[in-house]
Amino acid sequence: MKLIRTIPVLAVLLFALSGCTFPSGDDLLAAPKPSANYQTLQVELENLLSSGVTYTAPTDGENRSPIQLVDLDGDGADEAIAFFRGSSSVTSNAFKVYVYKKQDQQYVCTGAIEGKGTAILSVDYPTITPAGRRGMLIAWKLPGDGVGALTMCDFDKNCAPGLLLETEYSAMELADLTGDGAKDLLLITNNPAGQRVARLYQYHIGLDLVGEAATSAEAVSVERMTSGRVQKNQPAVFAEQKTTSGVGLTTDIFVYEDGTLQNLALDSEDSIHRGTYRPVSVYAADINGDGVTELPRAVLMAGYDEAAATDALFMLDWYVYSVDRPPVLMMTTYQNVSDGWMFKIDAEWHDQITAVKTSESGISAVEFAQYIGGGQQIPLFTIYCVTGTLRDYYIGRTDLLQLGQTSQAVYFARFSEDAQQSAIQIDANGVKERFSLLTQAWSNE
Repeated sequence: MKLIRTIPVLAVLLFALSGCTFPSGDDLLAAPKPSANYQTLQVELENLLSSGVTYTAPTDGENRSPIQLVDLDGDGADEAIAFFRGSSSVTSNAFKVYVYKKQDQQYVCTGAIEGKGTAILSVDYPTITPAGRRGMLIAWKLPGDGVGALTMCDFDKNCAPGLLLETEYSAMELADLTGDGAKDLLLITNNPAGQRVARLYQYHIGLDLVGEAATSAEAVSVERMTSGRVQKNQPAVFAEQKTTSGVGLTTDIFVYEDGTLQNLALDSEDSIHRGTYRPVSVYAADINGDGVTELPRAVLMAGYDEAAATDALFMLDWYVYSVDRPPVLMMTTYQNVSDGWMFKIDAEWHDQITAVKTSESGISAVEFAQYIGGGQQIPLFTIYCVTGTLRDYYIGRTDLLQLGQTSQAVYFARFSEDAQQSAIQIDANGVKERFSLLTQAWSNE
């Protein structure tokens, strides 16, 4: 059930039924007027507009309307949240978010949240108690790169907002790490000593800091934060981060265990086996569909010298992490992120398989081979990705093994005549079973 509605949706329906003429370009930029049920709210909002403010809206996230309808107190009636900023050059960095509750037939303002910045990045209405009580989290964009600000509040029985937290941050995620059925707030921020840390906040009567953990020393910026699970179905947050070298990614894995926030990537007793850096920009993912998030480690394919690996290709070993034991290898793949496909590598091939990637005139190809040492190899098969005008020509070719297609590309394979000489040869069904298209954001490229 969708709990958040927007007044623009109602306005579109009214417009469709009214037979009105199509609005001008300037009218389209204005926030639409509510239906008759919200006319008293419109009066309140127009009074605000006359005071020197203008509508604004969050730029990211799911909730991007300047006026949003949310049942904040669970009584079955929507409250209205309206977003404004100063209308002059002097006040344009000043924002106010007003909360309105319907009392009888009138909408009454129960309070406002103020903030300063260059924009409102996002707004969320997380469930902050196991009983379903909701809060509001507003993220503000600040000048410069890498740092934002946030305001988090709860609501009393009259839906008046109460300030819980105001702070700067570089990344955040709402996730139930403590396991009580409500959302906790995990931030990547700086502590008073200027060190990058992760902080976990949980709502009780107020918002309590319940844990703090170090982040990877080599990490400089967060590319993505997502919720997932590690072994034993334990909730976790994965922070994918760029490093000081600017190449590849490292991932911090945050869990809440025994009353403390832990970073599973920084286990001092097993730092080698728990390291998450890889020189390729591929995100953590549930690679095998078991509901647990795996992390990739890049491994040079057979025959490549790491010291001269400018054109080398990598396999990815995917590991699942846990609190109480070393990471476990779950799967090995070759990821062709630029062409949008993946191929599963069998365990017995791991130290024998190699590949070469080429690209020319709308056709890119990866030739897989068995490496037998001394620079010698036995070609097995080649996977092709064809785009552009050549795409239609290759669709349906019966002399090729068709693997899949999208609106932009067609994929097929061709076997080498020498493949029968290899101990790891594979047939057409084997290639089809191991090939898949990438259907999610596997990397930041």
